[in-house]
Amino acid sequence: MFGSMERDDEERVYAEYRERSRNLSRFDAIEPPQFAGLTGCIYPLHITDEVRSYLIPLCNLALDKYNTEEGTNFVFVDILKSTHQGVAGTNYFITFQAKYPYGPLVTFQAYVFVKLPCYGGQPVVQSCAIKPT
Repeated sequence: MFGSMERDDEERVYAEYRERSRNLSRFDAIEPPQFAGLTGCIYPLHITDEVRSYLIPLCNLALDKYNTEEGTNFVFVDILKSTHQGVAGTNYFITFQAKYPYGPLVTFQAYVFVKLPCYGGQPVVQSCAIKPT
């Protein structure tokens, strides 16, 4: 009896999670249920000083790619938020601000895949674009 009650609660929690996250992009993921242990989920990444120091080079790499492809000269300013997904490495979905040297702030979204060390561990910029409004 107790097992079925827990299962019903879990199913309800999953249903609520799916509903709340239905229209979110990979850049706006919400925390899945604590007991989920789901693989492949996208989780919010809490931006600590250590995380920030890891993500800034990824942002600069993405922005360099954007600047090269678009012929622009944006300069990184700050990270707004990030999510991550564990796969055969880690996918990072980073929202950050950049600007021209004397221009207004522009919000960017970058998708960077960092390979596992056994596969070289190198980051690969999958995309970087100005955030749609």
